Amino acid sequence: MDPAQPGENPPPQPDPVPSPAPSPAPPFAPHLAPRPAQHPAYQAYPPHQQPPGYPAPPAVPPLSGLSVGSLVAGLVCCLPPLGLVLGLVALARIKKHGQRGRGMAIAGASLSAVSTALVGVLLVSGVAGEAWDGLQEGMEDVSRTRSTLDLRKGECVNLPGGVAAASGEAETAEVVDCAERHELEITGTFKVTGYEKFPGEGPIETLASERCDGINSAYALDPWAVEGKLDGYYLMPTKQSWRLGDRGVTCGLVSSDSGRTAGSARRDATTLDAHQLLYLKAERAVEEASGKMPEAEYEDDPEAHRSYAREASEVFGDQARALREHDWPGKAAGAVTARAAQLEKARTEWDKAVRGGVDDYWIHASAALEMPGDGPKGIAARRALGLAHVPPPEEPEGSESSEAPEEGAPQA
Repeated sequence: MDPAQPGENPPPQPDPVPSPAPSPAPPFAPHLAPRPAQHPAYQAYPPHQQPPGYPAPPAVPPLSGLSVGSLVAGLVCCLPPLGLVLGLVALARIKKHGQRGRGMAIAGASLSAVSTALVGVLLVSGVAGEAWDGLQEGMEDVSRTRSTLDLRKGECVNLPGGVAAASGEAETAEVVDCAERHELEITGTFKVTGYEKFPGEGPIETLASERCDGINSAYALDPWAVEGKLDGYYLMPTKQSWRLGDRGVTCGLVSSDSGRTAGSARRDATTLDAHQLLYLKAERAVEEASGKMPEAEYEDDPEAHRSYAREASEVFGDQARALREHDWPGKAAGAVTARAAQLEKARTEWDKAVRGGVDDYWIHASAALEMPGDGPKGIAARRALGLAHVPPPEEPEGSESSEAPEEGAPQA
């Protein structure tokens, strides 16, 4: 049968080839569909706003600074009325502005009220005044008490038990104004050297006597203000304080009668003017040169006596020239010039003593020594310069000289 003829059954067709199935979407493929712009589950809210339906938390009122100050003032009690005033003001402001701190303000005002009342009772009864006076007196005593290891040049002090207790140990001293009555005036200090171990009181006393004599003289250049009134004194280390490193010796001047004296004996560059210093140094040089006379008799050592006279002649001449060439103020010029002429005359006597024999030596040396600074011309010069012009009393024969060792006491 011709399959192309109409009306006949068509010939069987082969099964169609199936088309390939679409490939499955890869896993985690991105979702390409746009998300709705205002999806309810992702609706954003403006920042710092609560979601709809939730009320905002209540605001916390500020704390009153006055209430804090009131409580602190009430607890410290340094100024009782201050806490009371701050507390009352704080209560008024808290009520007006709705601040916190009402309890602190009440507590501070209450404490301050009690303190204020107590202070009032003390003032009326006088107890507060006595307590304050006692406190001031105690603080003053503490400030004036000083270790003897820490005393300074120019200070005036009183020692516990007095300086008469020379054999005792002085650990502390009361520092007072030199215008007040005092026992000891500090003239300077020095360190003991040359000993590894404590050498004993004897060697230290010998050293202290020698060194303190020079320190005292330099502190009080005008001997007329000291001699017959004050004596040398020193404080030295003990065996116990030596072990702690104490090597200091403290020099000073004490009243000759072991009592108390008022006023300072200091006569140096800190208290004297240039004219007074020059005059005192000249007189001191003359006095030291005069005091170097040999102990041996002239017949036993004539050369020593001639050397002494030559040195004295040189010193007297130098000091006479220094006084004569200085520009002295006012009326002092005439008085000091007269003293300079006297020293020059003494120099010529020393020259004659050098050239003469035994008899001439004593004649001219005695003439030179009879022109001391405590004569009329020296007194007039001192008065004109405003220096002490009353000569110190002469020491009776047989008494200890001014060069005798000073009294001393252990200082710690």
